[in-house]
Amino acid sequence: MDYVLLIYAAEDRDSSLTDAQRHAMHEEYGHYTREVAATGKLGDCAALESIRTATSVRIRGGKRVVTDGPFAETREQLGGYYVVSADSEEDALALGAKIPGARHGSIEVRPVTSMGPSDGPSPKDPGAKKKEYILLIHEPEIDWGKLDPSERKSLIDRYNAFTKSLRAHGAYLAGSPLQSVKTAKTVRVPSGARLVTDGPFAETREQLGGYYRVMADHLDQALDFAAGIPAAENGTIEVRPIMDLSAYV
Repeated sequence: MDYVLLIYAAEDRDSSLTDAQRHAMHEEYGHYTREVAATGKLGDCAALESIRTATSVRIRGGKRVVTDGPFAETREQLGGYYVVSADSEEDALALGAKIPGARHGSIEVRPVTSMGPSDGPSPKDPGAKKKEYILLIHEPEIDWGKLDPSERKSLIDRYNAFTKSLRAHGAYLAGSPLQSVKTAKTVRVPSGARLVTDGPFAETREQLGGYYRVMADHLDQALDFAAGIPAAENGTIEVRPIMDLSAYV
């Protein structure tokens, strides 16, 4: 089973660190990434830039509505994620507990639903001056339960068509829908002891339901991609630039 490990932490903590402490933290994340990669369990992963760079997009009445800022203001913000292949939920929780951010933040562990043959990253164009963005899909999960089988199939078909359009554009890097928030667990390691609680990191009207990671020429193009996600019509798509930490991996 594939799981996504969502890293939530108080972003203002980073500003209190010295350059040496910040470098040490990035080195620790690099070590963790290499360690998981060596096991063959590492999938897609990324660190996100500051929430000050976030933009939210919705489609209401057929019109695109764009607002500055992340989907939700909370004490801890989504700062990055790992997708891992785990033998069991316990295995996924153990991997989540090793993430450095678990000591001062929260790691939400959620099973990932396969998107079938449309999975897999598109190759990057090394000659293009593009930037990576993550499109975080927030929507009322209860809406899915109200759909009949034909409506669900129609919605899935729309997502598959959207994914294919990203591929055709050369923009698709990764993407996955997440299983229900009822399957979520949150792990913290506040004082060296692992603490696991049932449920997602935050209870809100709209839940994180999946993501796309894309290459875009600029923010406006990333917003265009986000507006094409079906959930933009009843939820919110948070658009965040990806942080470049390649020097530490």
